[in-house]
Amino acid sequence: MKVFGEFEFEERSLQLRRGGSTVSINGQCLDLLVMMLERAGQLITREQIRQGLWPDSNVNFEHSLDVLVNRLRIVLGDDRKNPRYIQTVPKQGYRFVEQVRSGSGGYKLSSSAGRMGTFGRYAAVAVLAALIALLFAHTRYQKFVPVQGAPERDGAKRISQHLSSFPAGIDRG
Repeated sequence: MKVFGEFEFEERSLQLRRGGSTVSINGQCLDLLVMMLERAGQLITREQIRQGLWPDSNVNFEHSLDVLVNRLRIVLGDDRKNPRYIQTVPKQGYRFVEQVRSGSGGYKLSSSAGRMGTFGRYAAVAVLAALIALLFAHTRYQKFVPVQGAPERDGAKRISQHLSSFPAGIDRG
């Protein structure tokens, strides 16, 4: 994912989003955006764009390119006179001037780091659930576990008396 300004561009699905909403972009306009994001900050000559987008075509290239760049500017909400995204370099080409970052936080997590973060969250939830279960069991079933120093119940008292009746040295087990 590439992030620039208020936009996110998902390279795998070729989707452009602004504030979480999908922005409609397709065809050569999408191709031009991909080309510019791949070479952000660098001058892309008109000839390089022609070779990339119209390699075998006899269209009126100059007019078609101008229309395409203007269409992309409209999609991005950019202004030719005060460019935030696409700067025109007269008679040469265009430059994508906004900083482009990978990932939503300005960096890209490796897949193993992402899995470890997910594993850590699951582990934390499991530990928390176990603690809650222990607390519940302790408060709910405390009556079944004799407290030290508390008087013995009748059954426990009888067993204790029975065991003390054995002479010393005889195995009570």
